[in-house]
This record gives sequence, structure tokens and C-alpha cells, in this order.
Amino acid sequence: MKNFETIFLEAANEFIASLDKKSASKVFYNIDLAEQTNDTKIFKKLQGEIWET
Repeated sequence: MKNFETIFLEAANEFIASLDKKSASKVFYNIDLAEQTNDTKIFKKLQGEIWET
């Protein structure tokens, strides 16, 4: 079950596209894990940076 959906800005898409395949896979794995986990430790560095729509 997903707790939220991640929507990427164009700059984020460009950054991920610039990564090698292994690194991009790790980014997507971590995002998928975060979407399915209710763990505040994952977001401790993003205080004030998350918006609800």
C-alpha cells in the first residue's frame, strides 16, 4: 500500500537521467521503499520541503 505518490520536477528527472543505471535504480528503489513505509526517519532531512496536494 502506498502512503503517498512521488511526483518529480523536471530538474529531478534530468538529474536521475544523468546517473549511471545502477545509481538510478538505487534512487528509484529508495523512493519506492519510502512510499510504502511509514518511517519518519526517512524524511528527517526534508522538514519543510514536502508539500501535500
